[in-house]
Amino acid sequence: MKSRLTMLLALTTVVVLSSAGCATKKYVRNRVSERVTPLEQRTGELEETSRRSSQDLGRLSTDITDVKGRADRAQSQADTALNRANEANTRVNGAEQSVTDLRTNLDNYTVQNTASVRFKFDSYQLTAEARESLDQLASQIKNQPNFILEIEGFADWIGKDAYNNELTQKRAEAVRRYLAEQHDIPLFRMHLLGFGEMRPVADNKTREGRAENRRVEIRLLTRNLGGAPATQTKSGQR
Repeated sequence: MKSRLTMLLALTTVVVLSSAGCATKKYVRNRVSERVTPLEQRTGELEETSRRSSQDLGRLSTDITDVKGRADRAQSQADTALNRANEANTRVNGAEQSVTDLRTNLDNYTVQNTASVRFKFDSYQLTAEARESLDQLASQIKNQPNFILEIEGFADWIGKDAYNNELTQKRAEAVRRYLAEQHDIPLFRMHLLGFGEMRPVADNKTREGRAENRRVEIRLLTRNLGGAPATQTKSGQR
């Protein structure tokens, strides 16, 4: 009897200790799980944050490259604009110098000869008489190294101002074209302008007066290299 009681107590003790051990292990597992689970979640969050950061860095790198490209293009455009500005400034300086030289040289030019050619009503075609007068004028400047021609077109008072201005410009252009084509006079030596019905030389109320006003006047100016005034002559029709 005593022996059985002893064995029972021993068995009970083993069962109790076993139950206590199981309870302790479960408790430990629960405690470990409570600590591990937040760490796993935090690790996942950190991994996601790291992934997003890598993506953001990739986009940032692309943006930086794009911005750098735009900056390089802008700098290139700025350099081109600066070069053009410098070239324009050089041209302006050259033009200003040319104007200064021209103003200086104009004081040394004097009128050597004048000619006037007439035109038919509402026409800018050169007549035979007009061509003959221009031939005479051209013969006087064949060997002239320093000269310019002022060519001015005029009309009578019949017609609108705009039309007469255009007509007189065409008349002056016809004279310049003839001198260039038939006598090889350089274009840069001829300067022309149409004045319409301005500066009449006769009475526009008469047929004869209107005929005289339909004209182109040419002035031959030569550079006075020796300082003495040039002799002025006249040719052509008035």
